Amino acid sequence: MGQFHSTASQEEHGNTDEGTKADYYKLLQVEQDATGDENYGNVEAATKLFAEVQSAYEILSDPQERAWYDSHRNMFIGGGGWEEVDYSYNTRMTTSNELFKLFSRFNPRMEFTDSSDGFYGGLREVFARLASEERTACQWDKIEPTDYPTFGFRDDDFEEVVRPFYAAWTAFSTKKSFAWKDVYRYSEAPDRRVRRLMEKENKARREEAIREFNGAVRSLVAFAKKRDRRYKSNIQSELQRQQVLRQSAAAQAARSRASNLANLRDHVVQDWAQSEDLQEDESDISANEMEHFQETFKGY
Repeated sequence: MGQFHSTASQEEHGNTDEGTKADYYKLLQVEQDATGDENYGNVEAATKLFAEVQSAYEILSDPQERAWYDSHRNMFIGGGGWEEVDYSYNTRMTTSNELFKLFSRFNPRMEFTDSSDGFYGGLREVFARLASEERTACQWDKIEPTDYPTFGFRDDDFEEVVRPFYAAWTAFSTKKSFAWKDVYRYSEAPDRRVRRLMEKENKARREEAIREFNGAVRSLVAFAKKRDRRYKSNIQSELQRQQVLRQSAAAQAARSRASNLANLRDHVVQDWAQSEDLQEDESDISANEMEHFQETFKGY
């Protein structure tokens, strides 16, 4: 099946054999007798296609991101249908599928700027909106909110902005009730048994929506973290710092071992010297002196 798909794709783009080149007319989807203006008018579509191919390669070449894409592919390409807009707490709620759509913006052509359509500006607005929705939900339900820091700007400090952001958002857990996912109205229950069944089904739908939303936010955070140049540059600096510390610790340990070994050798020499001195002292006692000593204490 994979081979058939590959062959069909090659034929579609004018490449039916690995040894042959692609048909440029088919690649640009223009006729052979097309004018120069017609070719030029197709540049935008070709550029977009090229960016999509680059993005697809970047995702599918990473095992973790490919697994994520496979599990959400239907929603990502729209095959599973997009859910209706969520509206609650007197405000519009960001949906999981809207977050999934954001992944299509992460391609090699995206500029790492603070503008609304740039990497930092766009994500700063997204996470600010998510944090605002969480605060609104907590105020509405009278529960303690979680403080989610800003994504920040391109030149923000790592310790002050970048590290706190990823520390908080990596463990994101929504406090929204997702009550708008309920499909049954309890007032319509004819008896308690049916009401309990309604409550069970509504609860299951809420929990499923919460898990999906948490997963969508955390996936977006991980996706951004991998591409955030502020984070990557700090990690490289941190790795270099750790390497220097390990080398310094190893050198210090080597010096300590050498010092300890030298002290041990000195201690052994002193013990032998003391033993030799004692033997010399004993050898210096004459036989007459020893006999006199024995006679003196003989009576005791």
